[in-house]
Amino acid sequence: MKVFDILTSVLGLGFLCASALGFADSENPSEQVACRYEMKVMSHANNKALTDHRAWFFWRQANMIQTQDADGDYGEIWERTDNGTIQYRKLYHTDKTAVEYMPADRPTNQMSFDWYKLSSMLSREELDALKLVKKTHVLGRNAELRKGKTDDQNIEVLWLPDEKLPAKIIRKDKNGSMELRLAEILSLSKAPRKPVDLEVIANYRHIDAADFGDMENDPFVKKVMAAEGHHHH
Repeated sequence: MKVFDILTSVLGLGFLCASALGFADSENPSEQVACRYEMKVMSHANNKALTDHRAWFFWRQANMIQTQDADGDYGEIWERTDNGTIQYRKLYHTDKTAVEYMPADRPTNQMSFDWYKLSSMLSREELDALKLVKKTHVLGRNAELRKGKTDDQNIEVLWLPDEKLPAKIIRKDKNGSMELRLAEILSLSKAPRKPVDLEVIANYRHIDAADFGDMENDPFVKKVMAAEGHHHH
């Protein structure tokens, strides 16, 4: 089974603008929150419908975003530095290993990060492209139902304007659908489950993703590459 990049999958990075938007900090979401999301992905392959259900955690701080699967085995972390660059690592907690993706590697990995989108799961352009259908409430919070179409995808979003986060995202295209639902949202200080501490991550083994090709005999690298379906000769 392919290793699941939680937030990357939600973002649909395939149609993320390549240019950083560069909004002022005051316009970027900064409320420290802890969320638990439930996700359902349906794909149509070889005339068969495949469904995958997952729950995962999302933590947002002013300059750090972290995700983790429900079992606590795997996650991702983005950190924004003082000069505005974004550092990205995949975290394999069971193996106590972090795989680092350097900025120079990102074009080859089809990664281009927009901090607003990482913080909110939707870019401003995507949100503005969706028509406001009605205003409502969800989980005791103000919400907006928005619908539209982007790059052959039908998108429905239940948006929390105060928190700048989705309570629901549904994306559908000819290949299948992805449904994301917010199950719980708390301020980070009140959340029973916290992100992994940076000091803990600092003690992990760190590997540069660009070095994977030279580490084919490393047991961890071999396991990850097999899980992601890579075959190097």
